[in-house]
Amino acid sequence: MNSSEIYSNLIDLLKNKFEVSIEKITPTSTLSELGLDSLSLMEFVFAAEDAFSIRIAEEDLDPRQIGTTLSDISNIIERMVAIRQASSKKEI
Repeated sequence: MNSSEIYSNLIDLLKNKFEVSIEKITPTSTLSELGLDSLSLMEFVFAAEDAFSIRIAEEDLDPRQIGTTLSDISNIIERMVAIRQASSKKEI
C-alpha cells in the first residue's frame, strides 16, 4: 500500500465515519482543524488502526498533540504498514 492509497483511505474514513467536509481535508490539516474533539481524535486513531490492521504506539502518535497533521498520520501509518508487511514476508 502506497502513501496516496493510505491518504485516500484516511480521507474516506474522515468523510464517512466522522462526517468531515471534504473541503476541510488537506495534508496539512490538523486533526483539531478538522473539528475532531479529544474523544473523536482517539476514535479516529483506533479506526485508522483497524482499517490498516496495525497498532500505533502512543510514543509514535499521540493525537492530542497540537499540530498533528493528516500527513503526519499518513506517514506513520505508511511506516507501520511497511513494518507489518516486512515481518509477514519473513514468516513465509
